[in-house]
Amino acid sequence: MSRRLLAAVAAAALTCGISACTEGQESARTDPPADVVADAPSDGGGESPVSDGGGDAEGADAADGSTSAAADLPAPDPADFPGMDENTPEGAEQTFRFFAAHLIWSYQAGDVDVLDSLSGSDCDLCRGNVEQIRKLADDDELWTSATIKDVNLVSERDDEDFDVMVAYRASVSAHIEPSLGRNERDVPARDYVFGGGMVWHGEGWIVSDASLSIEDV
Repeated sequence: MSRRLLAAVAAAALTCGISACTEGQESARTDPPADVVADAPSDGGGESPVSDGGGDAEGADAADGSTSAAADLPAPDPADFPGMDENTPEGAEQTFRFFAAHLIWSYQAGDVDVLDSLSGSDCDLCRGNVEQIRKLADDDELWTSATIKDVNLVSERDDEDFDVMVAYRASVSAHIEPSLGRNERDVPARDYVFGGGMVWHGEGWIVSDASLSIEDV
């Protein structure tokens, strides 16, 4: 399944609701970079109920463009994504949420180890973001913090292309995105719509393919 088709299926799934749905859960505090690799013009996305990353001190850093507070944010905690080790649709959902949370956190922290380990070798979007984050980290141009919340999460079995397809929408608040030598951008609050083709590899789930589009809210 092409990324474009995966994105279309994910958008339709989130509109219609395939099977399971969670709404309004507060997620981790993290952020993504201006050049997040996506299927449509925009940024990156993700979520997770990790931590809110630091209150007033972090807000002050965000205001002057500093990324020091964001870099100190704790990584998403696997305990907040129960069932990732289970070969079930719910396990695939939680693993994909964990992947999305790490995508956003990595754009703040510059650490891609977990993101890389969850990414299939043929997932262009996964690999593209891993490389992008490495470049931003090398240039000390990581993102400032943003509050991220779950909006919708659904999945269905998909025997043709993947074991499970996950569709996930998360809301990311306004933040600042440094971008590889170009001017920083004030990015407004947006919804990030992810599609994930998940494959079970015996010990856990892998993101075999992924799509991402960004929508203004």
